[in-house]
Amino acid sequence: MSDETRPLLNTGRFSQNQVAGQVFQSASGTGAMRVADVEPDGFELTRAGTRFYCAQSAALTGIAPVQAMPTTAAQWVIWNPSTTKSLVFDKIGLLLISGTAGAGIVVVAAHVTLPANTTNKSGITIASASASSIASVALVNSGVTVTSPTAPAWFEVATSGSANTSVHSVSAFNTDVRGRVIVPPLKGLGICALSPAGTSPLFAPIGCSWSEIATDLE
Repeated sequence: MSDETRPLLNTGRFSQNQVAGQVFQSASGTGAMRVADVEPDGFELTRAGTRFYCAQSAALTGIAPVQAMPTTAAQWVIWNPSTTKSLVFDKIGLLLISGTAGAGIVVVAAHVTLPANTTNKSGITIASASASSIASVALVNSGVTVTSPTAPAWFEVATSGSANTSVHSVSAFNTDVRGRVIVPPLKGLGICALSPAGTSPLFAPIGCSWSEIATDLE
C-alpha cells in the first residue's frame, strides 16, 4: 500500500463523525488508551449475522407446564444439527401464548443428545436478529422424549413471580445468560415450565436467542 492510499492513523476522543480514511485509536480525556466498549453489548455478533431468535410467525400450539421436575419429557428442544457451529445462548425462557397461567413460573433446562429434532414446530420461525440472509442451523420442536442421556440434568434458568396470569402478559426469561449456556454440535437444549395448573396455560420459547459460531469446546 502506498503512502498516498495508506489510512491515516491518529489518536483522539471517540467520535461518530470521523473523516473517511482515518482510523482513530480512541483515548480518554487524560490521554490514556481507552479500553471501555462503545458499541452496544452483543453488537458485533448481531452485525455479523450470527444471532438468531425464536419468533412466532403463524398459529402455534404451546405446551402445558408441569408441577414436578421433569425427567425425560422435554416440553421443548432447541436442537443444533451442525457439526461445526455451537449455539451460544444469551436469552432463555418461555412465553405464555394461550390460556391463563397459575401464579409463579420456573423454567428449567438441560443439555440433551438424542433424539435429534428433524423439523421446526409449525408456527415457529428462527429469525435473524439483523435481518441477515444467513440462515440459522437450529431446529425447535415440542413434546420430545429424551432418550440420551437417560437422566438429563435439569437446572433452573429463569423465574417469574409476576401476578399477571393473562395470555401474552406473562413470561419467564433470563436475559443475563450472555454466553453462559452453550449447545455443542449435534446436541440440544431441553426447556420445561414448572407452574401451577392455571386454566389451560400453554407456553412456547418465543424470544429465546443465541449466536451460532464455531467454538473450541473442551
